[in-house]
Amino acid sequence: MTPPNPLLPGTVAFLHPFVDAGVFTAAEVHVTAALARCSPGVPDAVLLAAAIAVRGTRLGHVCIDVTQIPSNVVLDIAPNRSPAAPPTDATGPDAAPVDIASLPWPAPTAIADALHHSSLVANVDPQGAAPDAAVTDQKIRPLVFDGTRLYLERFWRAERLVGLDLTRRAEQAEGAHQLPAATAAFLDQLFPVTPGVDHQREAAIAALTRRLVVIAGGPGTGKTRTVARLLAALHQHAADEGRAIDVALAAPTGKAAKRMTEAIVQAVDEADLPDPLADVLRASTATTIHRLLGATGGLEFRHDPHNPLPADVVVVDEASMIALPLMARLLAATRPDARLVLVGDPFQLASIEAGAVLGDIVSGATTGATGPLDQSVVLLERVHRFAADSPIAILAAAIRDNRPDDAITALRSHDSLCWVRPDHPEEVAAIEVQVVESSLDVARAGLDADAAGGLAALNELKVLGATRLRPFGTYHWLDRIEQLVTRAEPRLDTARPWYPGRPVIVTRNDPLHRLANGDTGLVVARDGRPTVAFPDATATETDGIRFLSPAQLAHIDTWWAMTIHKSQGSEYRHVVVSLPPSDSPILTRELLYTAVTRAKERVTVVGSETAIRAAIARPVARASGLGPFLWPT
Repeated sequence: MTPPNPLLPGTVAFLHPFVDAGVFTAAEVHVTAALARCSPGVPDAVLLAAAIAVRGTRLGHVCIDVTQIPSNVVLDIAPNRSPAAPPTDATGPDAAPVDIASLPWPAPTAIADALHHSSLVANVDPQGAAPDAAVTDQKIRPLVFDGTRLYLERFWRAERLVGLDLTRRAEQAEGAHQLPAATAAFLDQLFPVTPGVDHQREAAIAALTRRLVVIAGGPGTGKTRTVARLLAALHQHAADEGRAIDVALAAPTGKAAKRMTEAIVQAVDEADLPDPLADVLRASTATTIHRLLGATGGLEFRHDPHNPLPADVVVVDEASMIALPLMARLLAATRPDARLVLVGDPFQLASIEAGAVLGDIVSGATTGATGPLDQSVVLLERVHRFAADSPIAILAAAIRDNRPDDAITALRSHDSLCWVRPDHPEEVAAIEVQVVESSLDVARAGLDADAAGGLAALNELKVLGATRLRPFGTYHWLDRIEQLVTRAEPRLDTARPWYPGRPVIVTRNDPLHRLANGDTGLVVARDGRPTVAFPDATATETDGIRFLSPAQLAHIDTWWAMTIHKSQGSEYRHVVVSLPPSDSPILTRELLYTAVTRAKERVTVVGSETAIRAAIARPVARASGLGPFLWPT
């Protein structure tokens, strides 16, 4: 039995065939009905476009291109089927493909004409009024039609504010060739001369001479090393001028903020800096963007244009995860004279919310376009985590560059890469043996109260699932691993909720106990009681390990496997990437690239050839006007 369609008020009854086809859900229906009540007599073409715009933001798009309707409307799932539901039999009623073109779509020209004349729509001429006036003086209406792009008003305003702010900051250069001699000499110490162009040094110079610098690069390209050294240069430059600077470090999530703090401390230790300067940098602690801005609940923040952040330098890591509305709030709260450093990998998964801001910011630099951000974007291309010709690098590059044949060849040709096909039981059994052996090391360390050994073993091998449900999702792996580990280690009592040997992951930020969403630990037998061990560099008396009682932990899951989304910002010696069937809409190039680049030494891909090819061929395409705004030519 399929779930009933949302009730359709008479004002939007024309949406019925679209709802039946699975194009719209209750969210689009209710918003469209509300618009119809606010403006009686509004043409159906305007309401249909509004429904598509609402649907777009739900799927990560900032806007829709009206000229591309209906070709840009793609069904993610079969009609009236939950996204979590398994695929049905090919002969079942839900399996029949939906012909999107057969639905009663108005012509794109008719939609555009109706939008131009509707009281619900603010029309913006891209070649007309000054951009500032468009942002500040535009009468607020629920929809904005800008050129051929239709936006919900708040997303249009956020996109325009981000574009204008970044442009202004990029234009505030202080002279790239006017560094004081002492600062230039200090840069020589931080970045010794090497053959070829040193993009890390270029990034540091940009941070010293410009109000905006964007440091983009893949895993292992030295982004954190660059940030640590450019911060050292900024502090030293300020000290030479007899002043101090206030630096704010932030990331989108608590886990990413914690990793940022740890990585900068490690990079400082490797840089051999003078003790006073090293102490200042080691004392820097990253926080979440929401906490930095002073979130007070809902969409309200303490810091805004009227009460900006006091920081002279704001550094944001994992910028690919920042949604457009949050980026707008961050920029609005950052003083115009402050330096802003955005760091991230534009090829990784974008925010789960609307927008792909970092990808838009970097897009022109990767394609040779020109624009106001020409001198502000620095691409780090040299990989330090593994050799540029390593199998992992070869596989990642093939995925990133949409070369499925090369990716398949790499999986077949290198010892450190392994391809397991789900319909080959012997191959699945072989990888299960490896997963269980690694999991047993973790479990036995917990049983033997070896917290340090167990926490180290947690980072040896990790199963990363594209989905939670469906065959070979994380739920499948969690059950299978626990079952096989329990069978191999009789001491493991999985009937108890806090059994020693259980790896755990925090699922919600817990400031009281200094835990972030995504932190991982291990239940160990300590003094006859189960205790949860977490790595903590500040816990010097217990060798960098902090112990908490299970009673102190409310939001915890078992961590034999995890989703690829949750793995962003982490790395493991061996990664097992588990893919769903090729018809899954979750399969994308960015998802597979993110998973593969979590590995340091070995990658195993569990998935059919069609699933691998489907993932590589399907980039995350998010409609946006930010890229063209920042890179007009």
